[in-house]
Amino acid sequence: MQLKKVYKGWYVLPAFLVFFVLFLLPSIIGLFFSFTNWNVMSDGIKFIGFENYKKIFMDKSMWQVFGNNVFYAVMTSLFKGAFGLLLALALNRAIKTRNLLRTIFFLPMVISNLIVGLVFQQILHPEHGVLNLFLNAAGLGALAQNWLIAPEIVMWSCVAIEVWKAAGFNMIIFLAGLQGVPQDMYEACDIDGAGAWQKFKRVTFPLIMPSVVINMLLNVISGLKVFDVIFTLTNGGPGRASEVINITIFKQFSMGDYGYGTALNTILFVVLSIISIAVIRIYTKDEEDV
Repeated sequence: MQLKKVYKGWYVLPAFLVFFVLFLLPSIIGLFFSFTNWNVMSDGIKFIGFENYKKIFMDKSMWQVFGNNVFYAVMTSLFKGAFGLLLALALNRAIKTRNLLRTIFFLPMVISNLIVGLVFQQILHPEHGVLNLFLNAAGLGALAQNWLIAPEIVMWSCVAIEVWKAAGFNMIIFLAGLQGVPQDMYEACDIDGAGAWQKFKRVTFPLIMPSVVINMLLNVISGLKVFDVIFTLTNGGPGRASEVINITIFKQFSMGDYGYGTALNTILFVVLSIISIAVIRIYTKDEEDV
């Protein structure tokens, strides 16, 4: 007798209700308010069409914020992915301390972003920060910088901190992919006389592509949604040199300009949705072609 599993729609109903109440419904409400003049100074809420969106895209300083966000998302995605892959390749070997090293590299990921921001705020302080004190003591004072004050390097400092924190998470996902690669394929490469680079290019990388896609998608989304680490480190300063979209949204809500803030949030939501759908479609299309 063959048993058949029957999956009914109500199995997913609890999860859908949670998703609807906590995510979809607030997004719909926010979309409505983004077309209004809702703020603490107005007597009532009036529909103003696309005025909030026009205001956003005509504000030159907002383009700097968008640029900061894109720079942060791209740089953190690339460096987290690269370092995560290197760590995974190194710790996928049969070495005695690999479990300990995996734990050490993953540990920053479980630390609160608020704590990370506060700690690095002290480490990178221009006068009494540990990093500059160490550089001066080592005779490398020329390398000491105003890491969180100089506009030209503040975003790089934020990128470096995020890479330190989250490269271990990328490593874990890559390790899961590497451990699924059949060993007999490497043995076949050895018989053919393939070197380490050829093995990686022809076998390893194509077979861990799902891990690459997952990491890149999560990295880009987290990079575009970033808030707490940068807010704690610089509050978007100096000026707007490190301000990102979520910090602007927070400031607008703090000032009571809710319509403008929800319009910004809607833009971010649409961008994230487009990126997610595009990546998934491209990846599934490649799988179908294979």
